[in-house]
Amino acid sequence: MDIASPDPAELQELLVAERAGHAATRQELEAEVARHRQTALERDEARGRLQALLKRYFGRSSEKLDPNQLSLAWAAVQDELMAATPPAELPAPPPRPTCAPAPRRARRLEDLPVLETVVIDVPAEQKVAADGTALVRIREEVTDEVDYQPGKLFRRQIIRPVYASPSHAGAPQIAPLPPRVIPGGQAGPGLIAQVLLSKYADHLPLYRQEAMLSRLGPAFTRQAMGEWVGHAAGLLRPVYDELRQRVGSSGYVQADETPIRVLDPARPGAAREAWLWTFLAPVAKAVVFDFRLTRSHEPALAFLREFRGAFQTDGYLAYDKALDVLPPQIRAGIVHFNCLAHCRRAFVEALASGDDRAAPFLAQIGALYHIESELREATPQARAQARSTRSLPWLAAMELALKKASLDLSILPRSALSKAVGYALARWPNLTRFAEPAYGQVHIDSNAVENSIRPTAIGRKNYLFVGHPGAGGRSAVIYSILGTCKLLGLNPWHYLTWALPRLAAATNHTAHRFTPQLFAKESG
Repeated sequence: MDIASPDPAELQELLVAERAGHAATRQELEAEVARHRQTALERDEARGRLQALLKRYFGRSSEKLDPNQLSLAWAAVQDELMAATPPAELPAPPPRPTCAPAPRRARRLEDLPVLETVVIDVPAEQKVAADGTALVRIREEVTDEVDYQPGKLFRRQIIRPVYASPSHAGAPQIAPLPPRVIPGGQAGPGLIAQVLLSKYADHLPLYRQEAMLSRLGPAFTRQAMGEWVGHAAGLLRPVYDELRQRVGSSGYVQADETPIRVLDPARPGAAREAWLWTFLAPVAKAVVFDFRLTRSHEPALAFLREFRGAFQTDGYLAYDKALDVLPPQIRAGIVHFNCLAHCRRAFVEALASGDDRAAPFLAQIGALYHIESELREATPQARAQARSTRSLPWLAAMELALKKASLDLSILPRSALSKAVGYALARWPNLTRFAEPAYGQVHIDSNAVENSIRPTAIGRKNYLFVGHPGAGGRSAVIYSILGTCKLLGLNPWHYLTWALPRLAAATNHTAHRFTPQLFAKESG
């Protein structure tokens, strides 16, 4: 029996149908693969968020790493970490002594003990009347001033003898009262300094201080203490302006910003977010805060217009924008540095999310910090030389590893490790510029300015918000003074009790001189 030959048209139709079926199957497979990839990305991202939340609420706040992970990381980079020494056990606290019953506390101004008496007499030539007879001491003008020593209130009596002529020839003579920190008030510089430190260093709102002072003696209202704070900030304003000038001309500044809540006058009872912008001069040992209602690039731009030198920040893009909009002749005088600690934190988060591939990068960063710890007391020249021979090889190896990781398809794009690698590569020139020969004075990170803003972060947890935008400016002045005292190793209470009376007597042309630096020079 003859077999009919296949019809070419039918074969063509079968071939087309088979190809269409294969194409549909391929599309289904590709769609399935895409769904699996998307599911993996979402699962990895969710795992990272979960790990971050668990660490925030239940984990350690420190960024110290597991030494076992670090030892494996060092093997990957063909080196070893120095063995970490365990912290020594703290000694047991001594038994608390029994306290004697407290004496009766003073409740009135007159009940306070007089611990200091100041006599201000008139010059000898003024003790003679117009007719040539000697003036007779007829009485004393006593001015009470409540002051503070740590742990107690006391009175300082300023005694000014009054002289009059027995024959009534001329007006009585009395020495003028010296300028007071609070004109016409009864608060001395020590008490005002204590209120400032309690609010801005110990983070005690004024209503708490009101209750605390009432246990020591006469009650002072929080409204009165608020006026003291405002007046003291006004006296300290020329010192703040001088510190700002010193920071701007220092040649090396670290910058950061932190949020703070402030009541909005336009919406009674409602608060809005404001920011304290911080500019620290590590070499000049001075810091200034700038209270602003915005987190845009404008505050940084206002500072940079008058600055030339090394400018170090975290990765916040407002600083880059501020630098970009500067005129070219100003921008050419500013060198931008980024913070390696912020880069490290991104890899710490990647490791905390469960990705051990972040450990070698942390080990390499750890080697850089180990070098810096050995150079802490070195001169800028010696530090620059050591960085060029010891730090640059580590940075070159880390850059190669980062570029390799950026091409690794097994590192999912939304993973914490991918974000850490992208963060480092996007800022690599600014992150590594500290190791160049001309910048031995520049730190490896901007942790110093973060330490300066830490008191403000603690304070806003206690007093929750600033009462008015105007009060934010006063806060910036006082935080700047206290932060500079800390950088200089000064007791801020000693500085304030030294500076406030001098500022009260100073003129507009001399007030700026009474800086913490001058106090350190005179007292040391």
